[in-house]
Amino acid sequence: MAKLLKIFLVILVLVFTACKDSGKTSEKFKEDPEPIIQDALKNKKYLILVFESESCKYCDMLNREVLFQPDFKQKAKENNVNVAIINVYGDRKITDPETKQKMEESALAVANRVYSYPTILVYDPNQDFKVVFRQNGVIMKKDFINFLEYLGSGCYPKVEFEEFINNGKKC
Repeated sequence: MAKLLKIFLVILVLVFTACKDSGKTSEKFKEDPEPIIQDALKNKKYLILVFESESCKYCDMLNREVLFQPDFKQKAKENNVNVAIINVYGDRKITDPETKQKMEESALAVANRVYSYPTILVYDPNQDFKVVFRQNGVIMKKDFINFLEYLGSGCYPKVEFEEFINNGKKC
């Protein structure tokens, strides 16, 4: 029984250390999310917050294949969408888009019940920045770009995403 307990404790420690932020600042966390959030709030832009951890392989894939790609960044800009990456273990002060209260990144992750990474939240400026979409996990670039166009088109309150795509990206 004691041997089984020791094995369980070792596994538990490995799991927590594998998921814990290593403390170093990676490329994905170099850009402060607060100015991006403030710009969205001030200019009534859609806001997408992508919650990530340092050690998340799927987050790295999302950044490399989607978020850091020039065509994705251009589509976000064209469609009046701001995208910010939030460190779920971070201590930078940011504004919660819904409550407009300042808090640490880690507190915003807890407030939004972010338990898996990446978690993508979409805030609607037309609904006082209420969360209108949540995705746990990666979205492929083509689908994410289509989603940016869906938001920017003004169709999202009128038709479902699938209908938007099936109608040739029209309402």
